[in-house]
Amino acid sequence: MEWPALNRDSEKMMTFNEKMAAEVWDIALTRLREDKRVHDNTFDQWFVNMTPLRLEDGTCLVVGMESEFLIEWVSDTLRLTEYIGEALIDIEGRDYSCRFEAGHPPKKNETAPVEAQKTVDDLATEKVVAAVKKTPVVSSNLQGIPASSSYTFDNFVVGEENRYAYTAARRAAEKPGLFNPLYIYGNTGTGKTHLLHAIAQETSRNNPGMVVRYATCEEILNCFVESLQSHQYGSFRSQLRDVDMLLVDDIHVLGSKSQLQEQFFNAFNALYHENKQIVLTSDKRPSEIAGLEARLISRFEQGVTTEIYAPGLEIRLAILRGMQQDFMVRFEDDILEFIASRISSNVRRLRGALMQLLSRVSLYPDMPITQEQVENVLHSVFEEELSSQLITVDDIQKKVADYFNLRISDLLSDKRPKSIAQPRMVAMYLSRKLTDNSFPQLGSAFGRNHATIINACEKVPELCEKDEDLRRAVALLERQLKS
Repeated sequence: MEWPALNRDSEKMMTFNEKMAAEVWDIALTRLREDKRVHDNTFDQWFVNMTPLRLEDGTCLVVGMESEFLIEWVSDTLRLTEYIGEALIDIEGRDYSCRFEAGHPPKKNETAPVEAQKTVDDLATEKVVAAVKKTPVVSSNLQGIPASSSYTFDNFVVGEENRYAYTAARRAAEKPGLFNPLYIYGNTGTGKTHLLHAIAQETSRNNPGMVVRYATCEEILNCFVESLQSHQYGSFRSQLRDVDMLLVDDIHVLGSKSQLQEQFFNAFNALYHENKQIVLTSDKRPSEIAGLEARLISRFEQGVTTEIYAPGLEIRLAILRGMQQDFMVRFEDDILEFIASRISSNVRRLRGALMQLLSRVSLYPDMPITQEQVENVLHSVFEEELSSQLITVDDIQKKVADYFNLRISDLLSDKRPKSIAQPRMVAMYLSRKLTDNSFPQLGSAFGRNHATIINACEKVPELCEKDEDLRRAVALLERQLKS
């Protein structure tokens, strides 16, 4: 960037300054748009409504927003300033900083940067989303919510890892209010969202007159902020309360958002006391959500809380078989089993792998479908899966201690009662099986010599043969750790 000569008049200087500020902001917007941590809704809700004003001292970008309240929300509640700061680093050799200035509402009909401009399809989609947010009532065909007809109970593959969550979800749909609230938690891609859509489908089919509301927690957050900006809080309040069933995905987004927690707490109480069904999903159990108020934790845990685990090999194979029914190409079972054996973390990655292979086959129909060829095509997916599955001894110690209601310090102590000694051996056995640590390294991690670790690795399988409960416990812990 070239800076203006000092002899330019003030009006031209200001015009150049504004232009430079706009160029810097355009680059930052492009980076923010591409940042995987920034949700599209967040980008459209906040960043495109900020106005670049000027540059101060050459490297401080002043960005305009409508009010001090919104500046505080962006900075303290949403914590978006960190993302903006990262997006302003190293722009044509300069690191820019940013500060906000109130009193600048979004400009209308202003040309957006090329990277942030919306297509006709984007605008049409936004109109549909806007209609969704303003329509709390869901008809029997689920018009008005983003529930997919492809997600049903019938095509949800049930196994040991998800059976209880599936049964509870089905009961919630058949007899709303019986399991209230129903809280389902587990890692990404294990089927939580599928179950929410299935509940919505089943409920509306069986009870056409019921008002069903499905939303992600981020959508609720955006609606809340919109209601504050437009002074239409009553509309937001009714969307949460004027329903017979409320389904919220990713409820952990509530963490550290005190104002929204207050509103959700009141809505939750109103629905609960009227015996209206509430179903929540999260990647964490309520007590593990950082910044979640104790009163909400107790509300979420007062009903049925169930964990859903990553699918086992048999379920993953069944899922792949079901997925390929929608396509003309059919792979042999040995190919599907090969993929299923290499991807165990979540269903989304499994689906992505199958789609990638189908895409390659459609481009090269004469390509031989062998395990070696599949390995070549899906090499990057398999590498990503492998890197995501790294398990540490600390992870194992924590998981085992939690399962047996012990403290980690108990596992590392010299205490020898069976209630501690046996879980300690299980932790040693799993650490050897699921990590690359040597016996001496594991001995150091547990405060023992390597011979103790060897003994545990030999004894646990023997104990499992004699004790069915222990065998199931070890198998369950292994699946949880791998998920």
